[in-house]
Amino acid sequence: MFLFCFRQAPMKFNNHHREVGTVHPTLFLSAVDREWRRSAGQMSAGPQYEPDSAGSLRRSLFVSNALRFTMSVIMVGFLLLPLMNSEANADSAEDWARMRTIQPRGYVCYRARHSVVVDGKLDDNAWQSALWTDDFVDIEGDLKPRPRFRTRAKMLWDDDYFYIAALLEEPHVWGTLTKHDSVIFHDNDFEVFIDPDGDNREYYEFEMNALNTGWDLFLPRPYKNGGKADNGWEIPGLKTAVHVDGTLNDSTDRDRNWSVEIAIPWNSLRKFAHQAIPPRDGDHWRVNFSRVEWQHELKAGEYRRVPDTQENNWVWSPQGIIDMHRPERWGFVQFSEAAPGTVRFKPIATWNARETLMTLYHHQKAFHQKHDRWAGNLEELDLNNISNRVVMEATVAGFHAHLDVQQGNRKRRLHVRQDSRIWRTDVATQTKSIIEKQAEAWNRGDIDAFMEYYWKSESLTFSSGGRTTRGWQATKDGYHKRYPTRDQMGLLTFTDLEVTPLGDAALVLGRWHLKRDAEPIGGNFSLTFRLIDGRWLIVHDHTSRESLTAE
Repeated sequence: MFLFCFRQAPMKFNNHHREVGTVHPTLFLSAVDREWRRSAGQMSAGPQYEPDSAGSLRRSLFVSNALRFTMSVIMVGFLLLPLMNSEANADSAEDWARMRTIQPRGYVCYRARHSVVVDGKLDDNAWQSALWTDDFVDIEGDLKPRPRFRTRAKMLWDDDYFYIAALLEEPHVWGTLTKHDSVIFHDNDFEVFIDPDGDNREYYEFEMNALNTGWDLFLPRPYKNGGKADNGWEIPGLKTAVHVDGTLNDSTDRDRNWSVEIAIPWNSLRKFAHQAIPPRDGDHWRVNFSRVEWQHELKAGEYRRVPDTQENNWVWSPQGIIDMHRPERWGFVQFSEAAPGTVRFKPIATWNARETLMTLYHHQKAFHQKHDRWAGNLEELDLNNISNRVVMEATVAGFHAHLDVQQGNRKRRLHVRQDSRIWRTDVATQTKSIIEKQAEAWNRGDIDAFMEYYWKSESLTFSSGGRTTRGWQATKDGYHKRYPTRDQMGLLTFTDLEVTPLGDAALVLGRWHLKRDAEPIGGNFSLTFRLIDGRWLIVHDHTSRESLTAE
């Protein structure tokens, strides 16, 4: 007996890894079921025969059909095996090895000094001062030859729109798709990808062809992480235009190029930007552009894609592999209020830390594919050269790792988890989050959980009422003694928080308020946090207490 095990995810057949043109395992299994029922006599493909006394005719037909079915399963299994392996290795450490050698490109996007006229021609004053990007290259980078046709882009912004323009050299400008939200990359097209906060999730995509037909979609996460495109997402107020230097869909002449112009309203990006809208001076967004170019032929004088051929994918910032849905390799766009041409692109200060965490992520994915579990420590991943400042822990969903980075007098923490999301927090965010968690623990009556954010050391100090208590256990015992019941613990809130970073330490000032049926109390507090073994912990607590008027 042959047993084939299929992954639940569909197998994808195009370089964009979209839910288009897929073969799902259930379709194959339904075909297997039909063939099996046919071989068993439940479905007939020809005349019916009654078995003889020994049933030899029926048995011979069954055996014959069963053999044909078995061979069909084996052949289909061999055909599907490379596809299943491709799916299984879609996020492998080998892929990352090719991707990591590529430095994402950077571009300074200046505020528009003149009104932008969206007509596709790119000849108005606003665009004259905007700089071109580097020429597009193959999506795999230097592994492949340079594109046979030149492509460049420009960007501008103002308070209302993010403007994008592109010039695509093309001797034969053609298009066939005219319905909005068609699968536009089935024509030659130009594509835009935007991840405002660079967390590898919740990003936007827009595609358009030479007929000015568009497809706008939103992805909560990349396809490789189980993401599904939201084709219902639209861009209210979007402006687009195409200009053809030549003749569209005319095979009797030779064209020069086609140009596109796009104005994306900032408001359409606001929901999942998690960034200032419009951007602030100096902000960085992850952005990439792709051009899909097909080989074509003429059918009755009309352009058509050549069947069974692979498209070219030419991009602004190369990915290293054939998959645009790897936001970790998109380019960086730096927004500027300065005069055009006066600012140099400045790489983000956390780049090396991001690369370290993404290396860990990709090795974790490879480990999970091999062992069907997440590695519990760095040693299991064989990452001997990774920073010793990385802290990793198992979670219910998978894993979480973080790395602290010093930026001037500020310390920021970068995080990554099992779905490739990477994000940043600073000292203020982390310490305020700790204080919020302490309030939550207190308000469910859990003093032990409240104390988890204090340094478990005899050197911990707690000062209040003219007395100083030393040691974590003594401090915890003091809380239990002063607040022995849930009623006496009341409802705790913290307000007026001020955080001052001090390198590997931080000073937090604020007020506390305990609402309860008995005497409500409150006062001021000052906390000294220190970064110890990758965690921000309270090493000194000074709290004043005063009686408050009952509300």
